[in-house]
Amino acid sequence: MSSKWKKAFKKTALVGAAVLTALSLSACGNKNNSQPEKTKDGKTVLTYWTFEQIHTKYWKEAAKLWNKEHPKRQIEVKTTVLPFANENEKLTTALQGGTGAPDFVDVELGQAAIQLKAKNPPYLSLNKEIAPYKSELIQSRLDNYKKDGKYYGLDYHVGTYVTYYNTDILKKAGVNYKNIKTWKQYTDAGKQVKSKTGKFMTWYSPNANFQWYAQISQQHADLFNKAKTEPDVNNAAAVRSLQMGQDWIYKDKIARKSPGGNIDNDQAYAQFNKGNVASVTMPAWYMSRMVSFMPKLKGKIAIAPMPVFNKGNRTSADGGGTATMVTNQTPKSVQKLAKEFVVFGKANKTMAGKQWSLLGFDPIRKDVWTSPVVKQDNQYTEYFGKDIFNVLVKLQNQTGHVTTTDKNSPALNDYLLKYTLPSVIGKGHPSAKTALDTAQKALTKQFKAAKN
Repeated sequence: MSSKWKKAFKKTALVGAAVLTALSLSACGNKNNSQPEKTKDGKTVLTYWTFEQIHTKYWKEAAKLWNKEHPKRQIEVKTTVLPFANENEKLTTALQGGTGAPDFVDVELGQAAIQLKAKNPPYLSLNKEIAPYKSELIQSRLDNYKKDGKYYGLDYHVGTYVTYYNTDILKKAGVNYKNIKTWKQYTDAGKQVKSKTGKFMTWYSPNANFQWYAQISQQHADLFNKAKTEPDVNNAAAVRSLQMGQDWIYKDKIARKSPGGNIDNDQAYAQFNKGNVASVTMPAWYMSRMVSFMPKLKGKIAIAPMPVFNKGNRTSADGGGTATMVTNQTPKSVQKLAKEFVVFGKANKTMAGKQWSLLGFDPIRKDVWTSPVVKQDNQYTEYFGKDIFNVLVKLQNQTGHVTTTDKNSPALNDYLLKYTLPSVIGKGHPSAKTALDTAQKALTKQFKAAKN
């Protein structure tokens, strides 16, 4: 998951209704009767847009493997890399206009939620192509891009949440991270770390929902009611989690607000790299951030399950996401090829292994987690050691997430990111209960208005 999407997400959520209408209208009138491009040696050219440079290398590897296994159906991927906001704007314009979109494209989870609200989503169903692999795939990742029983995308990762501990800091404070099983113990350990080292135990984000949403999910709670018809943002789990974050900063003094507003940005990376914080709870994809931007922490980071509030809580969650989706503007003559290739590129066992070895992500295929590929030497095992998946595999059945892909999710997320977190975490007031009661009333009105 990229940190580039967050600011653009808020702006996009505000125009979601207009986008939704345009997408619904364009879905029936897209121009997909054009002839596919061919290379001089007869390969079919498939166009691809992404906002992550490393993903281009991944799809080159996928094309290489596909061509090896399908000599009579050779392909070449023609890639365009754009900044996140630019890609989203250009893609939205193309989908609205019914022309100009690529054959397949990377779509961040929040953007997918907006686009899949359309009565007729501007993407092709991948159900038939996914079927042979489905039993090996982690279902929660499929469900994120599902509408009316149809799967429209496949993710790059699960996003298993873990707690990353700086063992150097903990050792100086006399804290053994293996003894931290509950958030109460974590808070107490944080006080010891602060007292003996002057370092903060963690950071909490006033402008991002990573930690908060994971802590809600691990309590088997959500931000919607069970029917997904009404908001439920002031439930006990949501209040408990957010109040703990506020207390860490303003009462216990063991945490500070994340530099730059969230943990996934350059300012936070720099502070981590300097050894100024003892731990952070983030998805497994944060390993790639550490390898790329925190070289001084190599060999110093231990990975452990999330602490829990109470017995019976999950010790993990899953978060973030970017799916690869096939647009309905793909020429009809190559739609089957494009769909098969995209699913092959994500669900094939060899390619799922590269989600780890190349990207540093926890693969969407369950069986890869116990395969030899996760023990092979690479930049991630060199940084964290070879026991990473010994931890992750124990969390495979512990993940869950709050609802982020419902038709009302963009509005709900936007409100909480714009008003609730900046006040409770950013300013330290009001209390989590007061702020979430206010949010519940405001969102209930919004949901009601949206029905009319």
